[in-house]
Amino acid sequence: MSRYSLARLGAVATAVCVIFACVHFLEREALPMLEKPTARQIQTRTEPPYGYSSGVVPGEMTPVSPGTARGVGLADGWGLNRDYALVQNMYRAILVPRLVRSLGLAEFDQELADFGIPAVTDPDKQPFDLYAQQAVGVNLTYLTIRNNLYIERLSRDQIKLFLDHANDPGFATDPELTQIVLDTYPRIIRLIDRDGEFETNFDMTDSFFPNDSIVISLVYTEAIDELDSDGRYNQLHNERYHFIVDIITPNLEQRLSIAWSGHTALRHIMV
Repeated sequence: MSRYSLARLGAVATAVCVIFACVHFLEREALPMLEKPTARQIQTRTEPPYGYSSGVVPGEMTPVSPGTARGVGLADGWGLNRDYALVQNMYRAILVPRLVRSLGLAEFDQELADFGIPAVTDPDKQPFDLYAQQAVGVNLTYLTIRNNLYIERLSRDQIKLFLDHANDPGFATDPELTQIVLDTYPRIIRLIDRDGEFETNFDMTDSFFPNDSIVISLVYTEAIDELDSDGRYNQLHNERYHFIVDIITPNLEQRLSIAWSGHTALRHIMV
């Protein structure tokens, strides 16, 4: 019996035997920041070598509305300005650690490592949301909070408060900023800014999910031992793929439904 066949039995036992603590309110716990850079220092680590004149934030499929962003001071002319990325990084640094803790993603990320799932270690191949998440001190290897952060939906006063704290290394634990995030994140993360129960997706190749979902991506890659001498996928690749799809995915989906009272959606990304 192969390693992945044995691991399937272990994963099923884990799903049955482990009892998870349900955390339904982000205020209860927050994942400690691994670093405490200022927002401007974070920006230098996440900003791409091109500007935002297209109105599209790198790594996000759904365009931001420059008109809406301009109304709150986050766009100049028809393009987003540097403050957009600055405030977005600050918002991410406050929200993502709390979601990671509430959803139990750190524990599951470690289990994926223990199973030997191939990780994407090349920074040039990492999805932007994984790279940006690590930049704010959340060092998960496989799991990311994939939601876009449409911070142009904040008020001008809320954005000003973020910018006033941009040089503060402790901004991620500031009570006022934290409360803004807790109050606004359900609207900031949804793809379509409209109330009601309906489904949407990131692009035409993606599966649909409720518009208000917390979207989690499982990011992995193929290993060199998954290819035969002709460069074709071998039996190990097939076993690993079915292990991820048939065992890991249902297990994680079940655990997410226990840990979170609202909608969640899980996506696979192999790079």
